Amino acid sequence: MAGRRIVLVQGAWGSSASWTPVANILRGLGHQVFVPSLTGLGERTHLFSGAINLDTHIADISGLIEAEGLEEFDLVGHSYGGMVITGVADRFASRIRSLIYLDAFLPSDGQSALDLLGPEVALANLAAAGELGGFAVPPPARHATRVPEHLRHYMANRSPHPIATMIQKIRLTGAHKDIQKRLYVSASIDQSAIFSGIYGRVSTDPSWQSLEVPSGHMLQLEMPEEVARIIHDFIG
Repeated sequence: MAGRRIVLVQGAWGSSASWTPVANILRGLGHQVFVPSLTGLGERTHLFSGAINLDTHIADISGLIEAEGLEEFDLVGHSYGGMVITGVADRFASRIRSLIYLDAFLPSDGQSALDLLGPEVALANLAAAGELGGFAVPPPARHATRVPEHLRHYMANRSPHPIATMIQKIRLTGAHKDIQKRLYVSASIDQSAIFSGIYGRVSTDPSWQSLEVPSGHMLQLEMPEEVARIIHDFIG
């Protein structure tokens, strides 16, 4: 198989570094891999502002696509990254070969990440943001303990996440549904209701491929070899 062009999109609080183990394996398999950090996070925390919203992060990936002239590429998103790649896919559907959602949000038009999380979790995130001036949600302690010790530093360097990215409702034309090759990967350990619900929905939809893996939510760090192999096999 000729190498593909792959864009990997991080989840909330993370950075491009969360993808480093998977990206290195995929490059070793001959793929060209792009791993941008979203504005206000990771090495771009110096750009943080209360104005950063979902449109900002969609624009980050859209700008990469345009700058690199990407065509016939594969787009992967983890967790909150599902919001971002859905928005990007709606704008660039004709240029995307496949979409892969790794334990990720899968929004419909008019939904926000907080809508998908449900009122109880949404209120908890808003309250947590209030402790940081109302503009960002501090990273949660959970998920880190399942990551192998030699990769745990990727979790230690997480950043507060801009709350407006979770509040803003996505606007979709429906063009993203024209992408025929779609995979949802569900992490089966300590599953949250939102991601298990999405998996349950897509697993019965013939327009999707889906699979479940024995991992916690940070599957790209908990089992990077397996995640890289899943991506490699699916895009082939």
